Amino acid sequence: MIIFRFALAIFAVILIFIGAVAMIAPTPFGFVFVGLGFLILASAAPSLVRWLRRRWRWLDRQLDRLQKHGPRRIFHHLRHSDPQKDEEDQEDVEKDDEKTTRP
Repeated sequence: MIIFRFALAIFAVILIFIGAVAMIAPTPFGFVFVGLGFLILASAAPSLVRWLRRRWRWLDRQLDRLQKHGPRRIFHHLRHSDPQKDEEDQEDVEKDDEKTTRP
């Protein structure tokens, strides 16, 4: 399973690079490849996408816009890679831990 996820992540990165090169073409297929690559990468390695979103805030804003306006069925992986959602979930877990440890 780990090998499959690693191969899927490599395939996603290759799609992103191909899309970046194809963006200079007159047809908009480069954007499709980049978007598809990020969706595959978000499903294969959400922690990597979370790190990228923390590092590049412009990417985080664009992915937030994309997930708000896109179909939920497709973009639910991006929601799981949201660094703000991850921090909120971590705070909720810490609050629950405090409640259970107090008498």
